[in-house]
Amino acid sequence: MSTTPQTVISTDADLVTLINVFTVAPGRQAELVTALDRTTRAFFATVPGFRSANVHASRDGTRVVNYAQWTSAAHVEAMLRMPEARPYLAEIGAIVEQSDPKLYDLRTIHQPGTVTSSR
Repeated sequence: MSTTPQTVISTDADLVTLINVFTVAPGRQAELVTALDRTTRAFFATVPGFRSANVHASRDGTRVVNYAQWTSAAHVEAMLRMPEARPYLAEIGAIVEQSDPKLYDLRTIHQPGTVTSSR
């Protein structure tokens, strides 16, 4: 059995997903990935309601997607109001050209031979 932490994607999970698509200038993608990794370890992972985060880097070097699971939208909103969050959010904001954070609910999962739907 693997001891590597994994994000669980399940229509039965009562979670909200924060997906943030960041646009970066050419050459700054790795800097943003490093900053997201560091700030998640140092702060976001310690916040009540945080469940997991995954960082995806586009192959063209212009985008980074942060896929983060939280217990509820209220937990995300509470984190955003925390004074402790400000320096971390400012660090990320100084690297990106644009960000588009949205909260999502999982509706379906498709795998070979199966489809799982939520509620």
